[in-house]
Amino acid sequence: MGQRTMVKLSASEDCVFLWTVSRGFRSPHRFGISIRELQILEAERHAIVSDIHSFAELRLGRSAKEENEDMLTVDFTWLSDSGGRRVVGREETVHLPYRQFQEKLEESRKLGGAGVGMLSVDEKGTPRIEFQSRKNLRAVAERKVLRRKLGKFLNNHFSWKGSRRIVVYDDFVPYSFFFQEERLNGNGICGGIILHGQEDLKKACYGMHT
Repeated sequence: MGQRTMVKLSASEDCVFLWTVSRGFRSPHRFGISIRELQILEAERHAIVSDIHSFAELRLGRSAKEENEDMLTVDFTWLSDSGGRRVVGREETVHLPYRQFQEKLEESRKLGGAGVGMLSVDEKGTPRIEFQSRKNLRAVAERKVLRRKLGKFLNNHFSWKGSRRIVVYDDFVPYSFFFQEERLNGNGICGGIILHGQEDLKKACYGMHT
C-alpha cells in the first residue's frame, strides 16, 4: 500500500476548509471550498476551485474497489509566495470515500467547526478479476502446473490505477484468454493473456499482449 495522507477538515454551513499532513509534507495553509462549489461537484462530477495562490481539481467517480461507492479525488496544487512575484509549490492527490467525507463534514459542524481527520485511501489496488471463460479456464484448472502459472501471472499484473474490473474470456489459443479492462469512465485496455511455449507445459509461461 502506498503512503496514506491525513486530511483534516473543518466545516460550517457555508464553507469547508481542508488541509493535509503526510510523511515529509504539511500543506502550507488551509484550503477553502464553498458549499456552492461542492454542490456543483455533485451535479457535474467535476469542479476546479482556488484559494489564495493554490488551486484544486475535484472529481467524483466510482471507487476502484467498492462498486457502489463514490470516491472523491482531489488534486491539490499547493502554492506559496516566494517573493519577487514568484510562487513555489507542490502537487498532491488524495482519494476520499465521499460518504465518509460527508459524515466528517457533519461531525465538524456538530462540533462547532472543530477540525476532524480522515485518512486518504489507496486507489492503486488490484481490480476485481471476473472470468467469463468456460473451455480454457476448465482446461487450466485440470492442470496443476498451469493453475500455479496463471495464478502467479494474475497476482503480478493488473494493478492499474483507476481500474474497476478485468473481465476475462476464452481466447482461440489453448489455455489462453482475452481480457477487457473496465475503468471508472468506461472501457480501458484490452488484450490477451497468452501461454507461450506450450510444447513443454512445465517451462511454459504466460505473457500479456495489448
